[in-house]
Amino acid sequence: MVVNNIFFIILAAVTALVLVLLQYYFTNKNKRSKHWIFFSALRFITYFSVFLLLVNPKFTNTTYTLEKPSLALVVDNSSSIKNLGEENKVFNYLNEIHQDKELNEAFSIENYSFGSNFRANDSINFSEKQSNLHQAFSNLQQLYKNKTAPIVFISDGNQTYGQDFTYSAKQLKQPIFPVVVGDTTTYADLKIGQLNANRYAFLNNKFPVEVFVNYSGNSAISKRFEIKQGNQTLYAENISLSQQKTSAVINATLPANSVGVKTYSVSIETIENEKNTENNIKNFAVEVIDEKTNVLILSSILHPDLGAFKKSIAHNQQRSATIKMVDEEIDFGNYQLVILYQPNENFAAAYQQIKQLGLNTLTVTGTQTNYEFLGEYEEIFTKPRSNQNEDYLAIYNTNYSSFQFENIGFENFPPLKDKFGDLNFSRELNSLLFQSIAGYETQTPLIATLEDGNQRYGFIFGENTWQWRANSFLDHENFDTYDDFFGKLIQYLASNKRRERLQLDYNSFYNSGENIVFKAQYFDKNFEFDSRGKLSLTVRNKETDTAQVFPFLLLNNLYEVDLSNLDSGNYTFIFNANDEQLSKTGQFTIIDFEVEKQFSNANFVALQQLNDEVYFLNQFKQLKQNLLTAPEFKPIQKSQQEVLPLIDWVYLLVIMVFCLSSEWFLRKYYGLI
Repeated sequence: MVVNNIFFIILAAVTALVLVLLQYYFTNKNKRSKHWIFFSALRFITYFSVFLLLVNPKFTNTTYTLEKPSLALVVDNSSSIKNLGEENKVFNYLNEIHQDKELNEAFSIENYSFGSNFRANDSINFSEKQSNLHQAFSNLQQLYKNKTAPIVFISDGNQTYGQDFTYSAKQLKQPIFPVVVGDTTTYADLKIGQLNANRYAFLNNKFPVEVFVNYSGNSAISKRFEIKQGNQTLYAENISLSQQKTSAVINATLPANSVGVKTYSVSIETIENEKNTENNIKNFAVEVIDEKTNVLILSSILHPDLGAFKKSIAHNQQRSATIKMVDEEIDFGNYQLVILYQPNENFAAAYQQIKQLGLNTLTVTGTQTNYEFLGEYEEIFTKPRSNQNEDYLAIYNTNYSSFQFENIGFENFPPLKDKFGDLNFSRELNSLLFQSIAGYETQTPLIATLEDGNQRYGFIFGENTWQWRANSFLDHENFDTYDDFFGKLIQYLASNKRRERLQLDYNSFYNSGENIVFKAQYFDKNFEFDSRGKLSLTVRNKETDTAQVFPFLLLNNLYEVDLSNLDSGNYTFIFNANDEQLSKTGQFTIIDFEVEKQFSNANFVALQQLNDEVYFLNQFKQLKQNLLTAPEFKPIQKSQQEVLPLIDWVYLLVIMVFCLSSEWFLRKYYGLI
């Protein structure tokens, strides 16, 4: 309380006393001491309280709290823990931690689990089909970047996908206490390691298969390696391995004689007393197709966009791309789609061939485009001549309806560059992306498509899309996200099929343990997206003839259904719009392969890189002692000051009301009023 407030409080008390004396002593002719002293005391309290409210002094209230550090208990919830026979030991270990009084007094225990995803919960069932340790450490880094929180990491250290978790763990600024689950003893083991095969093959061609066989053991062995389709052996050889030669690479070429999804089995004979035989067999599938899309990329200039287009197109094995200069001799009949890059007057002969053959096109404009020529030959849009350039950012159009694609972060991509000026269209285009100029969002297309009879046209109004592909790599650490988007655009433009009201996006085969999600779009008769549809998928297992019905759920502008719980096998399906007589049929295969069964022991070496001191499930007391004795994990006392003005103290108002009421009642009682 400051000196000024003390002075005003004293002044308030003196003023209140003077007023009471004037009112009850000097001006009161009938002074009865036994009454007026009591009345004056009540009046003094009232006056003094009013003056205190006018002064309104402030008081500081300090509270002290003891803040315990967090203890993050992170448990591997993948099925490999159950396969190693360690689930009961893990449950007992968790109970010891949760029921320990000293640990609960010293820490605030927070529970997490991870498999394919990282979750904040303590529901453990060891049923996850994948394990991503990298994602777990990345999430922990975000959660505890500004806190003290030791990490008790309970895992077998076996990761099925994701980046190297030992690197992401080093980025975590928290001490990690790894607890090893599983046997660390190394047993002799022969297994199928990595298997590389194309997802697609073409009819009457041969496709390559690369298989890595790994061996850990002391004695020399010779075992038979086979690749089968059903009961038919397509490839076989004997492989010799030893303590010095621990791996072999088998390169085989298999025939693609019929169309459809073909399932194959790769196996290696087991060795004597082998503990884990699940990893001696691995299944894979290849879809054999009877057509291939050839795309021609036509240009008169050299630009990085050309190479980016080719790589994105070739990302799908069903497609190939060829870059040609416009002055080269070209057989346009070999291509289903032509990408016209920054057309000018040199493209006149090419446009005549395209028109004659009725080919679909994707026109890409830029700073070297001749818009006068384009306006004459395209007859779809015009743009005034300009010597100035403009940057155009992308805005995602949620109402695009020709095919389904997701927003991959277009708003964060670098701008495309094109000639300055307004685009004028003679026909209505369907815009995938709109232009944003200097922060102003327009309805002018940046990427758009158009259907005219059996022909399809695509337009990208700007160069430097190669920067989009590079930016997507930085965001997702691979090119797949951008290449999938561009591939859908190419797939749509290369096809002459009419647009359908019911569209389904799915793969022909999946590995068991993957996220199996079918995505669909449903359009009304005006081909506008209809969010009121009731869509269902009836799935039938070919072997057991059992059927299940799955309803689709609406998510943004997509309908989705999750089939991840289906067992491995061959399935047929019927896709229905229940409100109308619209349906689709198809089939898919789930390959029997559980990656979590490929591990026979814990990855002790990787867990040891998290911390030099590694704990086992029978070393709870040692872990507890290290946690409790570490000085950096002691509770921290924190103080919090709260400034409270007197006017907020409601009891002062109660005192004033009580004094005034009491004085009035007593004066009335004694007949003084």
